[in-house]
Amino acid sequence: MQIENGAEGVIVGGTTGEGQLMSWDEHIMLIGHTVNCFGGSVKVIGNTGSNSTREAIHATEQGFAVGMHAALHINPYYGKTSLEGLVSHFNSVLPMGPTIIYNVPSRTGQDIPPRVVNTVAQSPNLAGIKECVGNDRIEQYTGNGIVVWSGNDDQCHDARWSHGATGVISVTSNLVPGLLHELMFNGKNASLNAKLLPLIQWLFEEPNPIGLNTALAQLGVVRPVFRLPYVPLPLEKRVKFVELVNGIGRENFVGEKDVQVLDDDDFILVGRY
Repeated sequence: MQIENGAEGVIVGGTTGEGQLMSWDEHIMLIGHTVNCFGGSVKVIGNTGSNSTREAIHATEQGFAVGMHAALHINPYYGKTSLEGLVSHFNSVLPMGPTIIYNVPSRTGQDIPPRVVNTVAQSPNLAGIKECVGNDRIEQYTGNGIVVWSGNDDQCHDARWSHGATGVISVTSNLVPGLLHELMFNGKNASLNAKLLPLIQWLFEEPNPIGLNTALAQLGVVRPVFRLPYVPLPLEKRVKFVELVNGIGRENFVGEKDVQVLDDDDFILVGRY
């Protein structure tokens, strides 16, 4: 559905794809499976980053071995390192192949500053940056010729058309890929952006991917199974989602089934898997 609606790449096993809840065996299997099924039609970017450089190296070797086109790498989170350590971490994986560096301080607890990015950008394998700090930072990079994808759906329209971003690595595209493609490729469209903002805000009322998983279940696209610690949004917000779908138009969302409000008992929560 993403390919049919113009997505140029898919991230496998990122935060939205719950890579943090998978074993590395699952992770690499899913990357390989995606390449085998869809690698001829879309770029497959495997999230093989880790806060352990050793793990990041090993997972990235395996990801490229099963055919991924590029790797997504986070900076070491929780057990943070120095700026020199960040450079060494990224330089340990960049020689393996095309790499997107992902900066999301709200999750990692540490910003990747321009000084680090400008240093590692000397590698020909740096495909670009997924940047969540904001559009001023994005423009700082794009002004220096570094490719940037917005990591903030609520800012991506302005990032694309006013600050030089190449596009967006999007959560919302999992629901409305055609509308996100229009937002990124068809020129400035403040009215479409305004139309999507309530949906984007709904998706991020709780940490991602809680909202997205709830939405996809109510659209009948995925089974209503949550791996803990994620749990579905409460009933009030599930009702709100149906209202958002009807307002935007069911035809713009993925899946064929009618959107519905699921009951609490419809969801399965799994602690051991």
